[in-house]
Amino acid sequence: MTGKFICAILGVCVAVAVFTSCSKDSGLLPVNPKDTATTTPGKPSGDTSKPGSGTTPGTDTTKPGTTNPGTGTGISGNNIDREALLNLVNGLRTKGCNCGGVAMPPVGPVTWNGLLEKAAYDFSVEMKTKNFFSHTSPSGSTPGSRLDAVGYNWNTYGENIAQGYMDEQSVILGWINSPGHCKNIMNGNFKEMGIGKAGNYWTMDLGRRSGN
Repeated sequence: MTGKFICAILGVCVAVAVFTSCSKDSGLLPVNPKDTATTTPGKPSGDTSKPGSGTTPGTDTTKPGTTNPGTGTGISGNNIDREALLNLVNGLRTKGCNCGGVAMPPVGPVTWNGLLEKAAYDFSVEMKTKNFFSHTSPSGSTPGSRLDAVGYNWNTYGENIAQGYMDEQSVILGWINSPGHCKNIMNGNFKEMGIGKAGNYWTMDLGRRSGN
């Protein structure tokens, strides 16, 4: 498959100012991927159930560019440049940008989380192996259930997926040039992220754990 495709489970965002385009600010070269998006409600505070998907408000107080304790430093087979991905994402979050005409203000950085990386990588492998492109797998797994499966005790999360990109810069650019995916990346409610790549299939999971 030669085309580029991206898809997002969207976070809830509030525009407070006007910013120039993310791609212009970041110095990345533009691409024109096809995108689709869906929006789902978040899990209420104090709810111990695990619905399939969602996002709820939050803040970030963690140090940028680090891996959270106990989550590991990388998943075997996931051949990505984690530092480059963190720098690209946090560079955008630090500056603020315009996501499809919606001004997204600067927000705090995210840290790398090994559990999110595992969920993302496993799903990218599944998409590649089973030749599908959707947030819901043929077996019925959803973003929320996949985070549950790896032990990520989420309070809120978002997911971006992409197909057709071969490197870190191009996939991040593809996402930020699509409004829904850009809003996920710029969502200040998320505190952690993990990305997994299998062939040219990518998954980005962002989240905030319960109690954080």
